[in-house]
Amino acid sequence: MKNVFLLIFFCTIALSALAGPGKSETDKRPNVIIILSDDQGYGDLSCHGNPVLQTPALDKLYNESIRFSNFHASPQCTPSRGELMSGLDALNNKASSVGAGRGFMRQDIVTMPEVFKENGYKTGIFGKWHLGDIYPDRPMDRGFDKSIWFKGWGLLSETEFDNDYYRTRYLDSLNFVQSDKYCTDLWFDQAMKWMGEMSSKQKPFFTYISLNVTHGPFHSPKADAEFYQDKVDKSTANFFGMIRNMDQNVERLDKWLEEKNLKDNTIVIFMTDNGGTGGVSFYNAGMRGKKESNYEGGHRVPLFIRWPQEQFGKPRTVTYATQIQDLLPTFIDVFGFKLNHQQKFDGESLKPLLQENKLKDRMFVVQYGGNKQPEKYFSCVVWDNWRLVGKDELYDLKKDPGQKLNVADRFPKELKQMRTFYDKWWANVSPGLDTLSHLLIDADKENPVVLCANDWSEGYINTQWAVAQASGDPKGGPWQIFVKESGKYQLELSRWPFHLNRSLTIAGPKKAVGGTVLRPGKAVPIASGYVSVNNNVPISANNTTTNAKKITIDIDINAGKNTLQAWFKDKDGQDLCGAYFVRVKKLDN
Repeated sequence: MKNVFLLIFFCTIALSALAGPGKSETDKRPNVIIILSDDQGYGDLSCHGNPVLQTPALDKLYNESIRFSNFHASPQCTPSRGELMSGLDALNNKASSVGAGRGFMRQDIVTMPEVFKENGYKTGIFGKWHLGDIYPDRPMDRGFDKSIWFKGWGLLSETEFDNDYYRTRYLDSLNFVQSDKYCTDLWFDQAMKWMGEMSSKQKPFFTYISLNVTHGPFHSPKADAEFYQDKVDKSTANFFGMIRNMDQNVERLDKWLEEKNLKDNTIVIFMTDNGGTGGVSFYNAGMRGKKESNYEGGHRVPLFIRWPQEQFGKPRTVTYATQIQDLLPTFIDVFGFKLNHQQKFDGESLKPLLQENKLKDRMFVVQYGGNKQPEKYFSCVVWDNWRLVGKDELYDLKKDPGQKLNVADRFPKELKQMRTFYDKWWANVSPGLDTLSHLLIDADKENPVVLCANDWSEGYINTQWAVAQASGDPKGGPWQIFVKESGKYQLELSRWPFHLNRSLTIAGPKKAVGGTVLRPGKAVPIASGYVSVNNNVPISANNTTTNAKKITIDIDINAGKNTLQAWFKDKDGQDLCGAYFVRVKKLDN
């Protein structure tokens, strides 16, 4: 009888394991934390040889991790984030540029948080999203249960106009919250609070701490900037100060994981989104290029992966060529995730590397749009130590890490092989590159919808200082929209973000909150607003109120794809500037 009971007991355990994650297994599955910093280069770490910058917490993580010394992201932030979230090349997932109507992913692809969520994890983002600000491209629309985020590219983008690194305003899902904290402290605080709640409920979590530092402007806590003030120039001191604060938060997170007994069962990943900016002129780890460059300094970035249980073996350095698109297929492979929506990834699983096995040689392409329609050969092909930059610049990084000597004429076989690979890749991704994804106007999901100049498909504007100067084409730029339902829509045209409640005509602030010195703002004598749909005859309305904050125009728009353009004129009928913000509201029939 005893043996029968034992047999039943072990069979129950086995069947429970086969059934997938349930209440009894949930707390045993590893948590995952990704820390992604913004515009921090490969050389902006003391563990990578920076002679002045001190990053003790990140150095400790480096020493405890499998670190990838030949890891590549996109040279620009939105494309990298889309590649991370989708496992697809930027030109494939369509988030290929920061603006120009190319800043969000296709709707038919599965995302990293969706995969985790489908497999029983709770998912949270804390910080920068930068893959769409309206439905269905917001973080909560793409798989995150908890969304602590802000809009645009950063706290001083056109849509966040008066936001502040030192007292950061953020969105908790769709609710605006004003904090009294420095941005990096805030993102880590909110992440640890949420992870603590998930841990207490024995829910495994996927946490994406997506920082807006070290993106300019360089606003660091005073004490952190002062730490470097006698070592480097003022700008670099503030840049290094942002990293110093981030490093302290990484240390704080590590101690928190230990205190909560979560460290051994939590995978921590650190990486950056593209090549360096503020520290490049000081130290760039011997690389050529920086952010937005197709040379090594534009896209080679750090990657540290730590799992203290040593499921991946002992800490070591991996030199095999890898890319940011590899992470999602790696998670799926390592965790045995099931996909409700099948997807062929451009990245490949790194599980064999993590298990200290070798992979065959591989080539892949690093390419983004450059804020316009992607062009052939605006690219880099990576093949082990070889780099093909553009069409005919070939470099052997083993002998020439600084990419000073083009050896294309000496290695025609390698040149031909890499160019052939690229041409085949381009043939697969190029169809449809001239077709933009459209901003969705769906009143059932979001009404009203606020359109911003960052998403103009031509001549986009995405900084608050450009808005303050009334920059860009006098007629603004076009939005490519898809209207779900025909009807009458109310369009409110503004020069400023609506929450500022600021007069259309005034010059704007001389300084942003936090002290960034702006170029002089420009007063604009706005007398009327104009709207054109599909380049048809514009509809106008006059500015008849002193200190008016907006001009309102009602217009019929048909369902389907449309081009929308809105701008302002003076009393003599001269075009002045685009309506940088348009609030679109569907009216009741």
